[in-house]
Amino acid sequence: MEDLESLVSYPLVQNRDRDIKLEFDSLELNGHNYPTWAMDIKIALASRGIVRAIQNPDDPLPAGAAPLREEQKYAALYIIRHHIHPDLKSEYLEEESPFTLFQALKTRYEKQKAVVLPEALHDWTHLRFQDFKSVGDYNHEVHKISSKLRFCEKEPTDAEKIEKTLSTMLPSERLLQQQYRARDYQVYSDLIHILLQAEKHDELLAKNDSQRPVGSQPLPEVHMNVVNERKFGGSFNGNQSNFKGKRKRNRNRKP
Repeated sequence: MEDLESLVSYPLVQNRDRDIKLEFDSLELNGHNYPTWAMDIKIALASRGIVRAIQNPDDPLPAGAAPLREEQKYAALYIIRHHIHPDLKSEYLEEESPFTLFQALKTRYEKQKAVVLPEALHDWTHLRFQDFKSVGDYNHEVHKISSKLRFCEKEPTDAEKIEKTLSTMLPSERLLQQQYRARDYQVYSDLIHILLQAEKHDELLAKNDSQRPVGSQPLPEVHMNVVNERKFGGSFNGNQSNFKGKRKRNRNRKP
């Protein structure tokens, strides 16, 4: 019992009536989140070393791997059942094999590809770099759409992602677009890294400009006038008369 609890230990998530242990969102009844759910299940089981519980038991074991114990299989079954809709629990109540249950859900909801693919292709076609306020927001949307297309086995390549990014920049950024094309990026993440650096540089320039606008700093001559005014007691008339008196005395002197 202690081994089972250690295998299925979860962080607590607060619910209205009781505490429910969940690591990620449960599989909805309509299956719209099946791609994400399936990946989360694989990650959760792999992190506990029991991902083979949802793999075909007829496949040969990896070198040096021991067969799963019964408590490990039930731990995997518990994780799967705990992250599906209550109605699905009732429908698959008699399934005691994690592999059989996972395959049944896969067969049932993989048909979602026919629903997900048109929507994902539409989002990819109308995706434009210029429609986003930041590079991070655009990059997040690219990965979000790509994950849906990956589920449908239509994931865009790095070259297609780069072309999508450069071809949908603002017309005013045509010169930058040409510079990026000249660098001939082969990996999409490299292009995004450069764009993030350029964005951060522009943010710093804008921040400095807002703190001290152009022309706001006093001129050096103004500083000199202030110093002279303080030195001569704030009056220039008396100083001018003194200078005139000195000039008169100098004129009366004979060589």
